[in-house]
Amino acid sequence: MKFKLFTTFSFVIVLLVSAVVHMPVSWVMQQVPPVRGLEIEGLQGTLFEGRASNIRWQRQNLGQVNWQLAPAKLLTGKAEFNVRFGRGSDLNVTGRGVVGYGLSGAYAENVFASMPIAKLMDYSPMPLPVTLEGNLELSVPSYVWAMPYCQELDGRLTWQSGAIGTPLGDIPPGLAMATLDCQSGSVKAQANQESDAIASDWAVTLKPDQRYELEGGFTPGAEFPETLRGQLGFVGRPDSNGRYPIKFTGRL
Repeated sequence: MKFKLFTTFSFVIVLLVSAVVHMPVSWVMQQVPPVRGLEIEGLQGTLFEGRASNIRWQRQNLGQVNWQLAPAKLLTGKAEFNVRFGRGSDLNVTGRGVVGYGLSGAYAENVFASMPIAKLMDYSPMPLPVTLEGNLELSVPSYVWAMPYCQELDGRLTWQSGAIGTPLGDIPPGLAMATLDCQSGSVKAQANQESDAIASDWAVTLKPDQRYELEGGFTPGAEFPETLRGQLGFVGRPDSNGRYPIKFTGRL
């Protein structure tokens, strides 16, 4: 009798899981309340496997998203997807990783993304006579979402093959790296880089009320362009170690 009950129960569970994962994703999204500022275009496939040709957030094209559900995770109370994203995005970003939703909320694991750093100049609040080259690479082993940004964040940001161009000379920054984490509801990035031309360190904090703080400084090296060295007086006065401190605050 117990074996028959177990068999029946298992059959019902398998049937329900199969029905859920094979639902057309377009129908599922029709049942979900719309999120202001979010547009999803070109939905195809099912919850188990499908794609959206483009996702737009606040009028920004985030590009194509492909996903595949991990059915075994449903038995642990999680909806977990392997995703690839970014093709056709405004930022030319491409990436992959695992995203999911469980009893404790939304999370992501082993996310990797890459984009040309030059694209960031398109979003500068003011025109700057500077060009940037190279790629930004983001690695996030673990992330747990909470209002407004995150509950947990373990990330690394790397600037590969970087170059800084100015009308008065070019600066090779060498390898630049930053660590990302959450502190009391704020997102914080600690960055540093070093080359024969320049060494710098920075701390950037994005607070829950969308205020940001940038604090750090840089020290010119032996290969810092002489034409630029003569303009450093506009930055301020260096400290006793030759480091120029910089501090800036604002709001997104």
